[in-house]
Amino acid sequence: MMTNKNIKPLRNILFLTLFFLVIIPWVYAEPPKNLVNQGYSVVSYFEKNKAEMGQAEFSVEYEGKLYWFASADQVETFNSNTTRYLPIFDAFCPYSLTLGRQVPIDPTNFKIIADQLLLFHISDESNGLEEWNRSGNEEELLHRARGAFLLLEF
Repeated sequence: MMTNKNIKPLRNILFLTLFFLVIIPWVYAEPPKNLVNQGYSVVSYFEKNKAEMGQAEFSVEYEGKLYWFASADQVETFNSNTTRYLPIFDAFCPYSLTLGRQVPIDPTNFKIIADQLLLFHISDESNGLEEWNRSGNEEELLHRARGAFLLLEF
C-alpha cells in the first residue's frame, strides 16, 4: 500500500524528469532558421502600431520564410494580402542601405511609410530610425535604399 511518504519522493522525481526533459529544452530551443523578424508579427505593426511577438502556433510559411503572428485573426489578415505586410528591405536596415552597408534590423525599431513597413537597426553606436528621421527627405532615402537593396538581390 502506498503511503504519503512513498508518494512524495515519486512526485518529486516525476516533476524533475518533466522539468529536465520538457521545460528546459523548450525554453532554450533555437528558433527556426527561416523565422522572419525574430518572431515579431508583421501584422501588429500595421494593426496596433507596435512590435508584438508572435507565437509559433500562429505561423505561416511564405516563399520559404516563416512568419509568426499574435493570433489566428492576424494569420487570416496576412494571408488575405501577404505582400502588404512584408518588410520592404527584408532583414536589412534601410538607413544603413543608403550608406552602402548591410546591417541587420532590430524588429522593435520600425516605421510605416506610405503603407510600407521599414525595420531599422539599433546599436550602441547608432539608431537607424533616428538617423533616418534626421536625414530629412524620405523619398530620396527610399530611392537610395531601394537601389542598394536591388544590388543585394543579384
